[in-house]
Amino acid sequence: MFKRLMLILLILGVAAFAASGRYWNTGLGGVTMQFLSMQVSPRSAALSGAGVADPARLSELSRNPLAVTRMEVPEFGLNQTLFGDVGADNFVSLYYGLPLFESLALSFGLEFLGYDDIEGRDEEGMLTSDYGAYAWALQAGVGNRGRAFGWSVSARFAYQTIDDESNLAILGDAGVVYRVMKYLSFGATLTNFGYVTDSEYSGAHEAAPMALQAGVSGIVPVARIFNLESLWDVHLSADIYRRADMDAPEWRFGTEIAYQEFLLLRAGYAIRPHTENGFSAGLGFTFGGVVLDYGYSPRPALGDGNHYLGLGIRF
Repeated sequence: MFKRLMLILLILGVAAFAASGRYWNTGLGGVTMQFLSMQVSPRSAALSGAGVADPARLSELSRNPLAVTRMEVPEFGLNQTLFGDVGADNFVSLYYGLPLFESLALSFGLEFLGYDDIEGRDEEGMLTSDYGAYAWALQAGVGNRGRAFGWSVSARFAYQTIDDESNLAILGDAGVVYRVMKYLSFGATLTNFGYVTDSEYSGAHEAAPMALQAGVSGIVPVARIFNLESLWDVHLSADIYRRADMDAPEWRFGTEIAYQEFLLLRAGYAIRPHTENGFSAGLGFTFGGVVLDYGYSPRPALGDGNHYLGLGIRF
């Protein structure tokens, strides 16, 4: 009981810290390697980033370290983000998870983001030659797969180059989750905490995209409540998210309607202080050991949106 109380107090403390402006706000644009806070998993993108306490896919690993706490069998997979007309040429992530002993699990991830043919201009605004920008990150971690209490920690090395200038980062993630029976869970994560070299490209000091997220998720067992033969469940999540350069938090809400593991329908809504609020949606399928996911997140200001594709193999 004491451990449960301490965990809930910790999660509430993280949420309060994320909502407070006293220890945050490095200034908008004051963090580098922001690709490390972009959505990668189709499921997370469809839920508008909500559900930190209710991970269901190992594909969420690179943004939610608690994804490893739900792993039951080894899994390997790939996520691909297809941007609209204004976006990167390529954003791909790979992940792998391996259960270890009775309650532990190892996790590994790799992601790559690339831009080609960026229009170059000099200080007077005159056109120069085109250039490219690339970034990648490699991570490894370990987590506990406890039925009620779970934790995870991971380390990440990231590198980016813009034209012929580059910088690197050594970062860490951590998370805790507590599940009350099987229908309610509380979770909190700290991501991208660590060291980043000064930006050679901008000539200014920039911080890591450190972020705190805390949330609560509930599962409504529809079939059991109405005594139905089918196994429909509804997952509801509400999260608060704060990155180092935000002077106010984001509020994220997500819903997932699941028919066993076969079919999953998802929708989300995010309230963002400095960018557009908006809905997102997606779906997922499981065929034996094959997991397929799709998510869509619109970008109204640009007149398009991002498509997220995921393929996982469980064996």
